[in-house]
Amino acid sequence: MPNKLSIVVYPSETIVIDQKGKKIVSCPTEKEAMEYIREQEGSEDNESQKR
Repeated sequence: MPNKLSIVVYPSETIVIDQKGKKIVSCPTEKEAMEYIREQEGSEDNESQKR
């Protein structure tokens, strides 16, 4: 089951959170946070293809 990730933008940082609101990673920019999410989605796709 894929883990839905979201971003929260603050003036000093952008954080990526999971469905439960747990902080996954902190990024300096929103763009980097979006790239992180895309990378994670790609790795989940790769894992499901291996099965």
